Amino acid sequence: MGARARVDKIELYVSYSDFNRRIGLINNYYDLVSLGLEGHDFSGCFMCDDLSQLIDFCREHRQYHIVTCDGPGRRVNRLIQGKDYYMLANGDRDPALVLNYLLDPDWPLSYEDGVSSALAELDNIKNGRKS
Repeated sequence: MGARARVDKIELYVSYSDFNRRIGLINNYYDLVSLGLEGHDFSGCFMCDDLSQLIDFCREHRQYHIVTCDGPGRRVNRLIQGKDYYMLANGDRDPALVLNYLLDPDWPLSYEDGVSSALAELDNIKNGRKS
């Protein structure tokens, strides 16, 4: 008896900016407001409660599609029901495109630089070196 295995192939991105540029992610608050969309935060994320609004919008405007936030550091270029966050895009619709920026070998260094810079700014403010 023979068996077949289904293998889903993905195109993995580890660069947030490269992935966003390719799929045309719309994460600007004012761009989303100008499209008539509400219920999103300042980074363009829609909660699962607002998913029906997003689906209706994409049905009416075929040039847009939904991107699913599928876990920490991971975004999938298609709709996956039952997740916590969703975003809107108007670029490449290929459902095999996946972002996981936590796999970027430079990510820990970037994270450390960001935290160090923020702590340095707080220290400057606390010690009165910045106004």
